[in-house]
Order: sequence, then structure tokens, then C-alpha cells
Amino acid sequence: VRRWRHLDLGCARLLLEYAPRRVMCREHGVTVAMVPWARRKSAYTRDFEQQVAWLSVHAPRSAVSALMRIDWKSVGPVCKRVADDLRDEQGAGLFDHLRSIGVDETSYRKGHKYMTVVVDHDRGRVVWMHEGHGEKVFDLFFETLTEAQRASIRVVTGDGARWIDECAFRWCPQAERILDGFHIVSWATDALDKVRTAAWREARKKGVAKKGAKDPVKGARWALLKNEGDLTAGQKAQLECIANTNETLWEAYKLKER
Repeated sequence: VRRWRHLDLGCARLLLEYAPRRVMCREHGVTVAMVPWARRKSAYTRDFEQQVAWLSVHAPRSAVSALMRIDWKSVGPVCKRVADDLRDEQGAGLFDHLRSIGVDETSYRKGHKYMTVVVDHDRGRVVWMHEGHGEKVFDLFFETLTEAQRASIRVVTGDGARWIDECAFRWCPQAERILDGFHIVSWATDALDKVRTAAWREARKKGVAKKGAKDPVKGARWALLKNEGDLTAGQKAQLECIANTNETLWEAYKLKER
């Protein structure tokens, strides 16, 4: 008799018990028959694993482990089995009709390891991942595609990394290379903060702002970086003061907003 962990019934754990038959398979010989409610070599039901995988997208592994009352080392293998099933269902069609893709690298293991991720913007989902980052890793993605699949790509988005440009132009010369909005906004806000810091230092040198005194330029950092619709009344007053006293910083703010 085998037991499979199912979704909890209220606060009580629910286990399914069944004695699976042994069958003769032409390919594998004598083996245990599959059951419809669980994946092969899994001690959990499909419903249980689906919930664990969904929670793992929205919460850290430790939280998923505590909520579902399973060992944290079991969360990873559960997610892998669910992901393998999804890939089998999607098959080669996962790369069909790719038109607009985005690429970026993400770090894990406290920033010591990297993974390259490719997304399909039109369908809003990840289509490819691989350990590592850089030109050679991105080449592996394009090698996975057929010539027709590469030809269908019209837009490649990403940050300003040179290796993205080189790979995109080599494999998809017909595609347009676009910087993604997230990095553009990030660069614009960083540049604006440098202008603000320079304006504050210049005021200090000229003696306009005394050391320890409350200065509208120094105190306006968050007002300058926030979206216009999120400003408080006090922050709007700070921006009005900057518009009347510091033309350079005000122009930089307007450039960031545009």
C-alpha cells in the first residue's frame, strides 16, 4: 500500500492510500502501474503539487514549506515535476509565433550565480531559461529555434548589454533592438539624482546652503524621483521651489518625466 499527500482538509492532513498493481510493460518489463492522481515517483498528488508550484511563484521556499507543511528541500523537486509536465504539454510549439521577446539575467544564491531568462512579451510568459549569462548562453537560445522561428522574431528587448545586441543582430538581423522601459526609467532616475547631488554641492560651495540647514534641493530627493501622480502636497511645493530657484535641476526633472 502506498500513500500520497493530498491537499489539507481544513487543518487536518489528508492522505490517499492505494495498492497499485504491478503490470508487464513491453518497454520496461514488470513495473508498477501509473495512477491518475499523482506523477511518477512522487509522494504527492497532482493537485498538491500544483498548489506548491503556484505558491512558489509568489512566495519564498521557506514560506511555502511552512504553509504546505512539507520539507523545504521537497519544494524544488515538486516545481521541477510541474514544469516538466508543462513543457511536455506545450512541446515544440512553445517557440512558434515568437514576435516580441525580452532577455535579461537574474542572480540567485545571494548573487553568486546567474541565470538568463527569455520571455515572450505577446503571451506574457517565460519561454526559455539557462544557467549563466552572456553571449554564449544567449546563443544557445537561438540554436534551439528553427530558422522559421528565428525569422518570425521582430523585436528583441533588453538592457544596454553589448552581448544582447551582437546575438540579436547575428541571429535575427530583421529584428528591431529596443531598450526596455524598466532600465530606461532606472537610468533616468539615477542621472537625475546625480544632477540633484551636484546642485546641492554647488549650493554648499557658494554658501547658499549652510551645513546642517534644511535645504529644498537636498530634501527634494524623493519628490524628484516619484511619479507626478504620487506626489504629496508638500512634495509639490518642493518642486515649485526648485522650478523657481534651480533651472538646471528643474530641466533634468522634466527630462526624466518625459
